[in-house]
Parts: sequence; C-alpha cells; structure tokens
Amino acid sequence: MKFTDIVSMSFLAIRRQKSRTVLSLIGVVIGSLMLLFALASRSGVQDAITRVFSMSKQLRQIHVSPNWSVDESEIPEAELEVDRDLDESLRARLRKMLIRHWRFEHGSERVGLTRERIEIIEALEHVQNIHPQMSAYVTLIQGDKELQGMGASVAAGDEVLRARILVGKAFETDSEPVILLNEFVAWKWGYITPSQMQKLIGTKVRIEYCVEEDSVAYSLSRRNGGDVEFSKEELSALNSALDRIPTLIDDLNFPEPERAALQKAFQPTPADPSQLAESFERIIAQEFTVAGIYRCPTESETNDHVRIAQADDFADFLLPVKTATQFALRIPNIKKSGFYQATVLVDHESNLKAVSEQIRKMGLQEYSLISMVEFIQEQVRQVTLIVSLVAIFALVISAVGIANTMVMSVVERTREIGIMKALGAREGQIQMLFLIEGALIGLIGGLCALAIGLAIKIPIESYTISLLEKQLNKTFEQQHVIEFPLWLLALVLAFSMFVTTLATILPARRAARIDPITALRHD
Repeated sequence: MKFTDIVSMSFLAIRRQKSRTVLSLIGVVIGSLMLLFALASRSGVQDAITRVFSMSKQLRQIHVSPNWSVDESEIPEAELEVDRDLDESLRARLRKMLIRHWRFEHGSERVGLTRERIEIIEALEHVQNIHPQMSAYVTLIQGDKELQGMGASVAAGDEVLRARILVGKAFETDSEPVILLNEFVAWKWGYITPSQMQKLIGTKVRIEYCVEEDSVAYSLSRRNGGDVEFSKEELSALNSALDRIPTLIDDLNFPEPERAALQKAFQPTPADPSQLAESFERIIAQEFTVAGIYRCPTESETNDHVRIAQADDFADFLLPVKTATQFALRIPNIKKSGFYQATVLVDHESNLKAVSEQIRKMGLQEYSLISMVEFIQEQVRQVTLIVSLVAIFALVISAVGIANTMVMSVVERTREIGIMKALGAREGQIQMLFLIEGALIGLIGGLCALAIGLAIKIPIESYTISLLEKQLNKTFEQQHVIEFPLWLLALVLAFSMFVTTLATILPARRAARIDPITALRHD
C-alpha cells in the first residue's frame, strides 16, 4: 500500500466521521488560538513598550538626587538595642527606625549633587549629558519693570519647547547667555500681541537673587508666633541691622555661652567692603538677552503630560541648562550642598544599568524608568506563561478526546482493518493510517486557528493598545503589539500536529495488532 493511498484513506475516514472530527477540531482550534496569541503578544508588547519609551528618550534617563548617608557602625550599639523577646522581623523593623531617628537627632553626612560630583558623572562613559534641575525664586528686572517669579532650565533642542515658542526662537546651545520669557511675564509688562512681544526680543533682562532675605524675616516672625510681612525696604533695613550685630556682641551684658553662640551665628563683617563682596554675594545678579517668548501648555497637553523636558511648564522664565547651572552655583546653599535633582542622559538604554550602578557607588540616589519597563515586561511574561499553560492544557484535553475518538474508531473499523491485513497491509501501514489521521486533525485545527487569528488580530491589537495607552499614558501610534512571524505560525501548527499525533499512538498500535482472522469474523 502506497503512502499516498494511506493519506487518501485517512482523509476518507475523517470525512466519514464528520461529527467526531468537528468536536475534536474545536478543542484543537481553541488551544492553538490561545497559544498563538500568547506567544505573539509576549514579544510584541515588550518590544512596543521599549520602542515607545525609547522614542522620547525617557528610557535613557536616570534621575539622580542627593542622599543622606549614615554608617551603622558609627552608631553606639546601646542606641540600637531592641528587646530580644520580640519577633525577629519586628526587631529588624524597629532597628531600622532607631537608625533613622539617630540620624535625625545627631545629623549625618549629606551626599549632594555638588559641582564636583556633577563633573564626575558627566565624565562617565556612555553619559551624553547631565541636566541639574534649577528652581529659584528671583526678581526679573527690565528697566522700571519688575516681577518676582520662578525659573527653570532646559536643554537646547527640546522639541516640545520649540513647538511652544510664540515669537523669537528657542535655545541653540546649552551655554549661551539668553533667556526665554513666559507669555505671562510679557503680559504683565504690557506686551500682549505678537507684534508687541516682538519688541522684547533682543532686549536685556536682569535676574536678581537675594540670599536668604525672606527666610531670615520668616524665622524672626515665626519665633514670636506671628505672621509678619516685610516690605522690600524693611527687608533691606533688617539685613543692615543684622550686619551690625557682630560689632555689638562684646558690649552686650550677656553670659559667656550666649555671647559665644551669637558670635558663631553672626560671623564678623570684614572691615573692607570689597572683601565682603569677594567672600559672599548677598545679591546674585546677571543680565540675559531675551531670545523668545513661549506659551503655557494647553489643557490637552497637560492631560497628556506633554512637558518641556524636566522643567516646570509654568515657570516664568527658562535658561539654557549650562547657563542656569553656572548661575545656580553662585547661590551659597547650592554651592555648598548641591542641587536637589539632576537628570542624566545615557547614549543607549543597554548602558543604563552600568551607569546607574556607578552613580549608586558615589552614594547618590538614582531612579530610572528601566525598572518600571522591566517590571511591566515581567508581568507580560508571567501572563504569557499562564495563558500558554492554559492553551497547552486545552490542547492536552483535546488530545485526550482525540485518543478516545480513535479508540472508538478502531473498534468500529475492526472488520475494515482485517480486510486490509488480508489484502497484504502490514502492521506499520495500519499504524501509519491512524497516525496520519491524528496529524491531519492537528493540521486542519491549526490552520483554522491561524485563519481565525489573522482575522481577529486587528480588533484584539487595537484593544490591547488602548489598554496600554491608558495604563502607561503613552501613545502607541504605528506600533504593533501582536506580531505573527512565520516561525511562530509554523511553531503553533507543528505543536498542534505533534499533540494530536501523540494522542493517536496507542489507538494506532492497538489497530496494528488486530488479528485479521478475528477481525474478519467481527460483526
């Protein structure tokens, strides 16, 4: 008996048992379909998430902030004692709280984002640039116009900023001495229409930062339990009076500990005013050229979280990142303690972990979106694994049904098998007949699953993308989260055929061992 004859007879047997074949195919189709979408969505969703975050550079950013370090070995063990009869996990948690309170009470070294550490990070391999976050409350001055407001820094080439320029232009470099004003500032100064705003372009704006004037007045006011407000003239007079205190301390009839504390709080003022200017700037000022006017974000941009880099979208003015850094480092507390945050841009996301590790070793705190992306991808992998197991389970159940169907088929076709053996069919050929029937069921079921999968791919993909956009607040335009490569189609088809063929091995062997004489006598 030829192989083609065996295949033809297998097809004929499947056609004769239409009801059983359809019932068997339902399980194969469901299992194969679930397996197809589980494997297709796993790599597709992971790749789509990575591509979307990579497009906006967010996946290559590391957010760095200062860290308060405390060496546990420096804390007296008596300060960390916890009752030994308590639960071990509770003792560990209480010990952590004792360390935390000891740090607050005794102080600890602050590892800050100082100029030196910023330069070290900038020199690291794979680091493209570092963007310290500057946020200072200053006075903007142009002629007789003044306005107190907050500023921020932005890197040159920011696409969102370029889209919001009303007149003028955005920054060309990160170190030019120019400034961008918010449309609110222009409006406050009487420049309302674009033609009026154009008159601001090229003019000079002076930024003044008064060191700690407000904080001193606030502290004195709070000490008396009140809420006293000081005018600009009163602040100037108050600071002038405070400057005279060091010369009066020795004449005060105070106990020695009080005089010593006052001398520590009020450092002596140098006799030469020029020495005071060299050692300490009370008013930090610099002039900038107005390069452009930019607008605030619209409501839709705010809802979509479309931001100007890491800057405050409602800042009153913007400076180039390096220009802002140089100005901020003149402020005493920033010069001493460093910035409160910086954003590091790495050349490729694959190098992000290595750079993060180096920053962590410097004692600084770091965070990047790669951890969130990896968490999402891990969740996708777990869901895929569960769905794949369910799909395999469905195929196994289908295989059990197929095996049962084949056993019944062997019983019903006993006389037919006897006739084929009497005509010279070998046991191997009989066994092959049933194995091919099982493989054909798997093939037909797999092909049906692929056809259904290709038909429903678009609506399922659209629904998946809408869920991802809602959860991640990102736009997945032109991104495919479900992909059917040829290797995946072949794998699903081969697996369904393998399972159904495997299910027919025992019935096929049983059929091959039937005695032809007994079979011919079978009714």
